[in-house]
Amino acid sequence: MPTTIFWPADVKHSGFCYGWTTPAICVAGVLKADSEQDAEAVLQALYHSVQWRYLATACQSEPAIIGACEFFVKEGERHLAIPVLKLRTPIDYTLIYYHRHHSHTLRFYSLDGLKLDVVNRPDETKRSAYLPSAQHDFTAPKTAYFTSSINEVIINQFNSAKTVEQALQTRHHRNRSHASPMTLYTVLGAVLLRPLVLVSAFLDLICNVPIAPSLSSLLLKDISATVQQIDIRAEQMDFFAAEVGTLRRRMSTPMHIYSARYTNFFNTVWLILNDITIGVALGSFICENYIVLSRMLISTVEGSLIDRVQWTLQWLDSWPAGLKLNTELSHFYSHTFIGLVTLWGGFLRQGAPYLPLIIYFIGTLSCGGVTLAISLFLDMLALLTAHIYLCYVLSGAVYQWMLKTAGSLWNLFRGKRYNVLRDRTDSWEYDLDQLLFGTILFTLVAFLFPTVLAYYALFALMRLCVLVLRASLETLLAFMNHFPLFALMLRVKDPWRLPGGIYFLLQEVSGTDHPLLIIKNQPLPLSNIFYQYIRLLSQLAKHYNPLRLLRCLFSGQYLAAIPRYSIRYNKIPVKRVNED
Repeated sequence: MPTTIFWPADVKHSGFCYGWTTPAICVAGVLKADSEQDAEAVLQALYHSVQWRYLATACQSEPAIIGACEFFVKEGERHLAIPVLKLRTPIDYTLIYYHRHHSHTLRFYSLDGLKLDVVNRPDETKRSAYLPSAQHDFTAPKTAYFTSSINEVIINQFNSAKTVEQALQTRHHRNRSHASPMTLYTVLGAVLLRPLVLVSAFLDLICNVPIAPSLSSLLLKDISATVQQIDIRAEQMDFFAAEVGTLRRRMSTPMHIYSARYTNFFNTVWLILNDITIGVALGSFICENYIVLSRMLISTVEGSLIDRVQWTLQWLDSWPAGLKLNTELSHFYSHTFIGLVTLWGGFLRQGAPYLPLIIYFIGTLSCGGVTLAISLFLDMLALLTAHIYLCYVLSGAVYQWMLKTAGSLWNLFRGKRYNVLRDRTDSWEYDLDQLLFGTILFTLVAFLFPTVLAYYALFALMRLCVLVLRASLETLLAFMNHFPLFALMLRVKDPWRLPGGIYFLLQEVSGTDHPLLIIKNQPLPLSNIFYQYIRLLSQLAKHYNPLRLLRCLFSGQYLAAIPRYSIRYNKIPVKRVNED
């Protein structure tokens, strides 16, 4: 059976080929030397270089002279060339070509898809805890190991081949190829690191201020979308401070980890720049039209959130569509809720003269990003609909109490009783006076329940409409904070920097009677790039499931917006931040 030899596709000159012989023969390059002893002497200098010290563990063996090679091609030809090999040990061989890339281009091979998520999740940690035990399972079938197959070691040798060639060249060329990026990250680390840490610590201190001394668990960022967006900015500053130190240690960091952190770093930079750019445009529009916008907002709030709600309450109190509600209870509901709406409308009318100034202030703060403007609008929406929230909570509490009361009385009619200790319904014998009193209460509840249901349904639907608007804005906020813009650009512009695996391509070459095999890079799937949004959509679909919302509506459970931290993606591994 012929032995597989992996040959670099860009090498087309004669000389002495060097590379690795385990676990397979992988040629890293060709040395031009007068004799094999001279080539060995040049190769010996590699073992003392800085580059090889970081590559030795990944490649698992030192490169050696494999033999001599000779090409019969013209200079400048781009197609694959077949060398004539004179190996130290004559064997039958088959050539498979691969591409070599400079390390500073961040192009590399990978058997598995590049994991852009560098944060260790708790569920992944739990799953990985069983791996050591699974490795010692003697009942599991053992797969055959082929030394000529492509594994992680050979992939590392592919990725290290160009670096080994650079280490064998002159010091001037080596320093020139690595000076620019190291200087950039050194300047970033020296100039921006300490200010970022100080500003982040200050913002984090403000965002974690308790609302009141008696409510130490309720923080300021838990009730305000604006404060939480500021907390996200502080987290991004922590992310920059943690990543700059990692990006400076380029030689000692594995290529796939360095590439993932590099992509996440500049993806965050691009997101912030685009956020600020769109925010400046939106802020200029708001500042130029703040008078018109304030008038539109005042008319919308008065017409939809105050006057229309009052009219609907009066309509319910006047037997709408022949629905005869309990007169006394309906009057109580109507007068109470109309009073609350009128009271809150009075507060809003007192603040209406200051609304143009508030809108202009929002437009000014939009220079900090469109996400900050969306967060300010979310807080304004919560403030403008506070009366709807209060009416929903009050009507929902009465509705849920009526449901529980009706359920208990229904158990009484059936001769059942709920066992709290066993969490089940058991049979029970009631006295005659208990059954009679239960019948009277059940009749009272049955006559009052339609009125309670009508007013609860009104404010539950209003609450649901507010939740739909909040969910749309919070989804847009998460979209702006975590969209993989830089990764998408890399996938379109240079898929080699986001490898998702390898595949073999048959390439026809003139002058040969059979096609040649070349190893190509499989681009990273879009599902791996949008891994954040897959988690986000799963959380949103779980929380805003229509069946779940209907169950909450009919059972009187509280309709809450999705917690903001469940749709917020943390980029910072705590362990790595502490180490840095």
